[in-house]
Amino acid sequence: MRLPMRHLALLTLALALTAAVPSASGAKRKPLVAAKVLECSTGLLPAERFALFRGSARRVSGTERMWIKFTLQERAGGRFRRVLAPGLGTWRKSRPGVRRFAVRQRVLELGEGAAYRVAVSFRWYDEGGELLRSKRKLSPLCRQGGTLPNLRVLRVGGRRTGATVRYAVDVVNRGRAASSATALALAVDGDTVDSPPIGPLGAGESRRVFVNGPPCVASVTATVDPGDLVREGNERDNARTAACPQ
Repeated sequence: MRLPMRHLALLTLALALTAAVPSASGAKRKPLVAAKVLECSTGLLPAERFALFRGSARRVSGTERMWIKFTLQERAGGRFRRVLAPGLGTWRKSRPGVRRFAVRQRVLELGEGAAYRVAVSFRWYDEGGELLRSKRKLSPLCRQGGTLPNLRVLRVGGRRTGATVRYAVDVVNRGRAASSATALALAVDGDTVDSPPIGPLGAGESRRVFVNGPPCVASVTATVDPGDLVREGNERDNARTAACPQ
């Protein structure tokens, strides 16, 4: 899943290295590509949280140009996900004939409590523009300190009132930080019937949310933060499925 574009600000600096560096006798040959974290800054203020990544490549036989592209990935309690932001996903191209090519990617205003890395893509092209080779490498992590909320659905119940059911969903924030406002999606027998808003929840705070819907036959599922708008310590425990209330 792709994350929505957020507050990440970007600055890219491309640097082509044109001079060959002679190797000492018996020295180990450098790898074809590299992806590194040159700087990982943490802090309380957004301006203090940034990372500087570097991708570099050596030419292969027949290379006229090399291309490098960065994809930023974020993990905040779950799997790594791609972050969409201005300046990312653009191929940076070397000058013709260089032996080495390096690109630096600076990412500003990183989020608290998350880990970041870049997936660096490399391409080599010959003089006629034909692709000779491609490769991909992941950088080490830049970890940001701080705490995150963790929204969970504790219970799904309900009471029938005439032709409808008044469903009651208990939501709690198990994290150590307050959550921002979000929503709760209620699905009855697989069909979403409503997504009422939920205001911010403090650390440890719980709230009961009521949703009117049709009687269910098989099951009812409640999902807090269905749009994945809240960065959480665990993104995989936001939904709960229960039997139909009696």
